[in-house]
Amino acid sequence: MSLTRRGFLQGTSALAALSVTSPRLAFATDSLATTRGTLVVIFQRGGMDGLNVVVPHADNDYYRLRPTIGIPRPGTTGGAIDLDGFFGMNPALSPLLPLYQSGEVAFVQATGYRHDSRSHFECQDHIERGTLHLHDITSGWLNRHLAVVGGDANFQAIGFGGAIQGSLRGVAPVIGVSDIADFTLATDSAQKVVLESALANLYDANTLFSATSAQALAAVDELATAHPAQYPIEGGASYPSGGFGSQLRELAQIIKAGMGLEVACVDIGGWDHHAAVGQVLPPLLTELAQGLLAFRTDLGARMTDVTVVTLTEFGRRAYQNASGGSDHGSAFSSIALGGGVNGGRVYADWPGLRDADLFNGDLNVTTDYRTWLAELLEKRTGNSDIASVFPELAASPSLGLFRPST
Repeated sequence: MSLTRRGFLQGTSALAALSVTSPRLAFATDSLATTRGTLVVIFQRGGMDGLNVVVPHADNDYYRLRPTIGIPRPGTTGGAIDLDGFFGMNPALSPLLPLYQSGEVAFVQATGYRHDSRSHFECQDHIERGTLHLHDITSGWLNRHLAVVGGDANFQAIGFGGAIQGSLRGVAPVIGVSDIADFTLATDSAQKVVLESALANLYDANTLFSATSAQALAAVDELATAHPAQYPIEGGASYPSGGFGSQLRELAQIIKAGMGLEVACVDIGGWDHHAAVGQVLPPLLTELAQGLLAFRTDLGARMTDVTVVTLTEFGRRAYQNASGGSDHGSAFSSIALGGGVNGGRVYADWPGLRDADLFNGDLNVTTDYRTWLAELLEKRTGNSDIASVFPELAASPSLGLFRPST
């Protein structure tokens, strides 16, 4: 039979939604259980206001700098939920409180890296590359991690969204996923054979694209065989509506399918709050918290081998602006969730919020974010070659945020 131009384009439409950063010719087998567990990195794009998320309610300077946008003290209307007597969490994160109390959730405050840039693009680039001064390094920190540990599963690393995240870019193979439901060749079985032959003939076997298309086709075949969508939501989990909840639900299905997933990136945008932060921040935090709770509930006992962390490109300035928001800053806060997290506490070397304590008007960075990410890689994935992942990172004591995998 022949394959028409329309049939060819329809058949390759699934591949258009699947980006492969580097070729991998190995074909995955059924149930590729990973011994390194799964690391999920959620990037809050826009610059989340960490001071209104992990709230230093016992620091009076917080309310001096944020007289109208600061989260009220615990025990008052709309007040923070006390965590340890000094810090509290924004009440919109209340779905996470049971997980914090059970030791599965922890927070890191005053983390990040010192910089003078206020640019979203530059700061996202620094955070995702994991370097500040080594401009010749263009790969992302997660891709360098993958290059160190190796692996041959087609779905070892996934980036959800319209484009592969900067932290995943590099020589190690990564698949970009928009929606796993769209991962099918829009042809019948006979046309599929013709389509594969057409792709092979269109591109020389020695070209990068040929190898890349081979992996893409292998990934489509594996998805069809593993059929992750067959796995129902478990435990009464309820994902929030929208793209973020859908991606977490599909991520849980891929983990349940045992496809060898070790690294996944998910984005949630909308965190650039220069105005009316009191109105726009709570719905986003609720979506984030509900998504994390649903993901943990859905995976159940599987969460023992899954670790979730959140990052953002920068925090916000310590003092509020005239529009009821806050402008681009430095230090931020992060969330860690999973069976390997030493949770139930806030990890912070608190710098204080007196004028003399600030860094160019920002909350000062006292914990390099790469310090606890390095601990995460060492303890949860067994990667001891941290210098290859974070070449600028100086030796520093572990926070004790994570437990070693068993």
